[in-house]
Amino acid sequence: MQPKIFFKEMFSSQMFIGICALILFSSVSSFAQSNKTGKTMKTTKNAATVYLDKNDLKFISIKNRVFSDLDTIVKEFDPESEYNKLVAIQTQTWSEEKRSECQALSSEFINDYAEQAHIDVGMFLMVITSVGEVDQKKMEKEWEVRVQFLGANKYVAEFWEDGIAVNSEENAVAWANELSKGEYAKNHPDSGVGDLEEVKKNYANTRKSIKAGKQERYTKMIALLYNVDNEGAVTFIDPFQPSKDFLKNNSK
Repeated sequence: MQPKIFFKEMFSSQMFIGICALILFSSVSSFAQSNKTGKTMKTTKNAATVYLDKNDLKFISIKNRVFSDLDTIVKEFDPESEYNKLVAIQTQTWSEEKRSECQALSSEFINDYAEQAHIDVGMFLMVITSVGEVDQKKMEKEWEVRVQFLGANKYVAEFWEDGIAVNSEENAVAWANELSKGEYAKNHPDSGVGDLEEVKKNYANTRKSIKAGKQERYTKMIALLYNVDNEGAVTFIDPFQPSKDFLKNNSK
């Protein structure tokens, strides 16, 4: 069972962007703190885990939409989106009681969602807030999708980041280019930040370390839940749907 993160104590009115489920940024800090203490998040499944075959029609149906669904919730989490700016205006008149009610509903559902998906809720929210715009073609190269059956027509689609692909020479060149154009490199031209050969060397060393078995190749980044009915129709279970429904019902 994954540890629950409760957001009631972390809530501040400045963070209330509209959709109450989006008031979860503090859990990202919690995740970061766990890394600072040297505690390793569980990102692998035990040996008993059985994933659907990649030729299974259910796997294909789910995989065909997972990146699009991820992109949707990433965009919805952006406080600068026009939608969330509008929602922020709509919720300005809410009482503290209504805010607390929405917050409690969101907290309960997202914790339950993460527990069902076998993903740490802090990791879940960190990925959503840091992934930026989903480049599906790039992600398909770097993230492997695995799907397992949870019972009662419910499935979980897991995104596993491939350390070899992420640390490719192509990415090394792109990262070096980005660093070289940054403010630090501009202000410290002799620092060596953005040195192409140095970055390529670091990326190559990481690939060697993975191939040598010194570190895991795959890391589970996030997971999404789905329902698949008896006729094969796939429905995405939105982790923020209760908050959206609450917002809709209280914006009339």
